Amino acid sequence: MVGCAPRRAEALGAAATPDGTARVLLLSSSTLEGVGAAQGASLRDGMVYVFGDADTGVIRELRAVPAMRAGDPPALEPTGRDVRLTRGGVDLVPHPTGLAFPPASEPGLGVFLSDTVKRKGTIFRIDWERALADGTLDNAVLATINDDAAVNGSRPVYARWREPGTARDRWVIATSDYGPAGNEVRLYDPERLATAARTGEPGVLLARIPCGPWVQALHWIDERRTLVLVQNQIEGLGWRLAFARLDGAREVVSAPLLDFARPADELEGMCQLTPLRECKALAVMVTSSGTGNVWVAEIEAPAR
Repeated sequence: MVGCAPRRAEALGAAATPDGTARVLLLSSSTLEGVGAAQGASLRDGMVYVFGDADTGVIRELRAVPAMRAGDPPALEPTGRDVRLTRGGVDLVPHPTGLAFPPASEPGLGVFLSDTVKRKGTIFRIDWERALADGTLDNAVLATINDDAAVNGSRPVYARWREPGTARDRWVIATSDYGPAGNEVRLYDPERLATAARTGEPGVLLARIPCGPWVQALHWIDERRTLVLVQNQIEGLGWRLAFARLDGAREVVSAPLLDFARPADELEGMCQLTPLRECKALAVMVTSSGTGNVWVAEIEAPAR
């Protein structure tokens, strides 16, 4: 279970982009049981939600517990609250690949949960408080959207986008593909998405932006207006992060890559645990491994 004593940072690994624009230091690892192969993590109201494909799709709630020794990273411990991704006892979201919570400044925007099976993406708009209270999706699904604009599945996250030729910022849903080539980051209008039956409907898709291969998840660092692409180095293996801007739909998402020599398992997702302070933040990173699947890391993202 999560909450094991952190190991020394220097024994766990570090990586940096070649140009020095980002660095990551792995601080601790622990094992979260009951999520099967963990597929990602999201933060909401100070709680971390790790989701995976156990006997059914599941989301587990974790809290950060301050370390007893100064300078050590916090431990992550389950609160006992889970959401089984079932409806009427049927596994509705067997392979969850994204959980997008709206920013605190825009609470009226929807919560979106995605599923990817055989490269096909489905996005659910859900009543999060109902799901958390019930522990299932029995009464929580508000809409089901076929992500037919996707090439290879759905991985939604909220991000801010500056429309080309304007100074206007807007919150959008960013998602991406997991494949060897021809991948895109796609930007959706969250208000249109909330009422659509499919992402190919007019007004949902705002932009298509080419990106690199094997993107498992996306994370938005708002303080740096930076989209983090959580990737594998090859199909199903390795840790890679890319840091890119979204200012303009014509910008190709190609950024300096941050590759880890170890660990060598399959990185699946990440979320920020703390805001950036003096260019640094704590983050949670998850993998699909049976053990050592939850990591706490320090991210350094200097201003460009």
